[in-house]
Amino acid sequence: MKQLGAMSISDAQRYHNAIRKIPYSRLVKWLEKERILTWDRIAQALGNPSRITIFRKLAQLGARASYSHRGRYQTLDRIAPYDENGLWNFQGVRFSRHGTLVQTLVSLVEQSRQGYLASELQALVQVQVHNALAHLYATKRLEREQLAREYMYLSPTSGQEQRQRRSQAIQQAQGRESLGLGEEKSEWEKSLRFLLSVLNEKQRRLYLGLESIRLGHGGDAKIAPMAGVDVKTVAQGRHELLARHVTADRIREAGAGRPPLKKN
Repeated sequence: MKQLGAMSISDAQRYHNAIRKIPYSRLVKWLEKERILTWDRIAQALGNPSRITIFRKLAQLGARASYSHRGRYQTLDRIAPYDENGLWNFQGVRFSRHGTLVQTLVSLVEQSRQGYLASELQALVQVQVHNALAHLYATKRLEREQLAREYMYLSPTSGQEQRQRRSQAIQQAQGRESLGLGEEKSEWEKSLRFLLSVLNEKQRRLYLGLESIRLGHGGDAKIAPMAGVDVKTVAQGRHELLARHVTADRIREAGAGRPPLKKN
């Protein structure tokens, strides 16, 4: 097929007319039925045209590439039930109204009131964010500052206001503790640490992940200091539970437990 740059005006017009004539009702029906499709199935529905033709058809349909799975999946914005953050998860494949993972992280931070900890962003988008956040900070599209054991990411334009709101929220939480909740929480933390001391490493991680899920947004950052562990440990346990990647491994060490009875 000729390159557009080398075509005459009449050739280019015939080319675009040909694209418009490619039937895509089958593609629309497949997407409405399956909700998401891989690139190969989309090409099949369109009769295996060139890649540029597929891109043009997807643009005409208002299609959206997944930000997970290396953008391998496509959906239609009009059939994607995005949540309040503009995110949608379908069978583990993740889409964002904002576009790519990088665009999504920027939008989430820009729209937030208190900025986001890295662990909070990862909990929202449910994919690894470290490299993307490092790139955004290096290119000055996001600001960051150290908070406890991790970075908090802020908007370059409204970061000061976000920082103040985060500080106020922390102070309010500390104030509630000083009004009588501190002693109760202290007892809870003591009990929590005692429980963790009798669990093995995997059990501790999974239990803390469960507590983080129960706490909801920002749970990793809340439970980690109470348990005296790194926030990444809590995040790992939470991810394992949500992904159901939990196996019934042996709890006791080999040789532990009651010794076998000897026959006389």
